Amino acid sequence: MKKLLLFALVFTMGLTLVGCNRGGGSGNIVLSYADWGDAEMNQALIDAFMDENPHITVELRRDITGTGVEFTLNLLNAQAAGVLPDVFAIDNVPTGYTNGMLLDISEYWDADPDTDLIYPNIRDTAVYGDGRYAMPSFQFIKGIFMNLNIFDEYNIDVPGKDWKYDEFVEIAREIRREGENDIVYGIDPWFGDLDFSAIWPTQDHEDVGYNTWDGEQFNFTMTDWVEAWEMRNALYQENVVAGFTEEEMEQLGDIWPWESGYIGMRIDGSWNMWMVDHMFEDYGIELGFWPYPGGEAGQFPPTILDYQVVSSQTDHPEEAYKLAKWMTFGREGWHTRLDKMEERGDTYIDRFPVADYDDVWERITPYMAYVEGIQESIDLLEYSKPDVDKWLPGYKAFWEWVESEENNYWDRINSFELSPSVFAAEWEEQINKMVREALEE
Repeated sequence: MKKLLLFALVFTMGLTLVGCNRGGGSGNIVLSYADWGDAEMNQALIDAFMDENPHITVELRRDITGTGVEFTLNLLNAQAAGVLPDVFAIDNVPTGYTNGMLLDISEYWDADPDTDLIYPNIRDTAVYGDGRYAMPSFQFIKGIFMNLNIFDEYNIDVPGKDWKYDEFVEIAREIRREGENDIVYGIDPWFGDLDFSAIWPTQDHEDVGYNTWDGEQFNFTMTDWVEAWEMRNALYQENVVAGFTEEEMEQLGDIWPWESGYIGMRIDGSWNMWMVDHMFEDYGIELGFWPYPGGEAGQFPPTILDYQVVSSQTDHPEEAYKLAKWMTFGREGWHTRLDKMEERGDTYIDRFPVADYDDVWERITPYMAYVEGIQESIDLLEYSKPDVDKWLPGYKAFWEWVESEENNYWDRINSFELSPSVFAAEWEEQINKMVREALEE
């Protein structure tokens, strides 16, 4: 008898949880939401959304943890358990697509007039065949953090905001110091490596996209891509790129060398704007955030895109789309975000709209005074060239192929035994094959 009562209790609780997650009662729609962002901001956005939509209850899921790849792996676990959030951020859209996690939101996107205000170079990403499986949420700016103290200390002229990448290279060389009591490197690289080949060709050719992607294929054998790799190699050989030895680290102490002022320039994303206050208040270092240096064709800001999706398991696709829009590119959501930032006295903004709302940009303008150089990047955003990392099928798999033990490319590249002109052809053939096959699938 006790076993029967226990079974009945567990069964009833199970039905209650399913009701909370999937349908709600008394005509109320219940949705769940998950991303790896600021939980306080997310809750403020959700509360405002529920105020505007009293028939919808939204649960902020905190059980799906981690960021980036870890977050996506935890989403796969939630999918297997049948408890995917109705709306969620994703690190790699093709991963979600191939695992059947994503809903085609074309019906709602195409009927939404606000999607026409999304910048053209962003609007048509994450579209596969006739389906749209993700919406761009935010764009982050890639630029150059400048340690202005070092420029002053070594009497180096601070470049203009419309500088070129040749100037960037020469300044990096000029900054480099190597001595018993004076250890300073010119460049802190992008995620451990210089990104020249991905960005420089976009600055020399108006019609060349991120990492030479032209909308149909990659073009690694173009002269500009090869030359960018050659310059990357040269700066590593000249010891201009931050690569502190064990002895140097012992001399400097345990503090991150960039943080403590031993690197002149850092290639970075706007998500690290928090460093401006931190480094000034804790170390007396004044930072600027210069636009990424341009080239022969002009200055085209590299941007990094994030995406959100609607779950294929949702019972309420239209309402889920409405929530996803509110949390990402929607006008009302952006005003709510800015209201919360003003309420808590935020001094900076680290991400930017993907849609051209004049009233939103007007409210963002005061935050541009936070750090010198950010306004000049914003002024160029209509010419930005976004990355393809999170949405282009086959791109992630290609880099896994490059990094595989079998190919061993990085060891051969970093030992300078493999010429860029050689692996350019090998890589171009392989990446186009992998992307083409992934798109066809």
